[in-house]
Amino acid sequence: MSTIRIIMDNQHDLATLTASSAQAPAEYTQIKGRSYSWRGISARNEQVTAMLENPDFISAVVVYGHNLSSVGTVQVEYLFEGAVIYDTGPIVAADIIPLGVWRAGIDPWGGQDLSALPSIHYNVWTEPTLIDGYRLTFDDPGNVGGYIQVGRIFSGIPYSPPKKMNIDFGVKLAWQFRGEKQRTESGSLRHVGGGVSRRLSFDLNHLDDEEYSILTQELLKAGVGKDVYINVFPETGGVKEAAHAFVAMRDGDYEHDHDRHNNWRSPHVYLEV
Repeated sequence: MSTIRIIMDNQHDLATLTASSAQAPAEYTQIKGRSYSWRGISARNEQVTAMLENPDFISAVVVYGHNLSSVGTVQVEYLFEGAVIYDTGPIVAADIIPLGVWRAGIDPWGGQDLSALPSIHYNVWTEPTLIDGYRLTFDDPGNVGGYIQVGRIFSGIPYSPPKKMNIDFGVKLAWQFRGEKQRTESGSLRHVGGGVSRRLSFDLNHLDDEEYSILTQELLKAGVGKDVYINVFPETGGVKEAAHAFVAMRDGDYEHDHDRHNNWRSPHVYLEV
């Protein structure tokens, strides 16, 4: 199992952005108070380029809350001093269904339908690479809306403990349906309000002294009021990964328990933003 990954320091929020076109500005992919989305004027070869304040290492790019169809592609290029130093090439953003699981006549060809989930995302994991910018190219000739739209973009170096110190069994994900039940005068029951958000809780129960120190510094730097991207089952694919991967904010304090020599236990709870 791949170890959990959390982007706590989002380089994209501080980057200077340019877009090939914009019905709504590319800066809406950064944290800017109310929730908006960048929207291009077409669905063909739309680009967003991000230039960092200073050269830095990144190993992850996440496109969160996009409207790409099952044939839409994303291309990620790392830039340094005007040159492309890493290129994924165009990659289909939809999740691939393994042979033997795909159902003829039911599932879309080559992709898994995750449209029932609150927000669909696409991620790229790489080796840490020194860059001063990156470029995202979106191409989706089958897009029914006729334009590309992206809610948030995250980039940086995710925190990820070694596999032997990965999350313990007992990961709990709650789908919290917003609104409330109300009785009418006649006694019938109605639900007022709508929407759903996730609450994720897990434990890191096997951290050694060195890893505990790293986690403490990362979490204190992020605090409780900062948006992070969390992915519990990276590179797993399907509903399992998509349901456990979202933009979140820490709920409650950071605490730990030194239960025996060179072993630390730490509970964590995150709320979807």
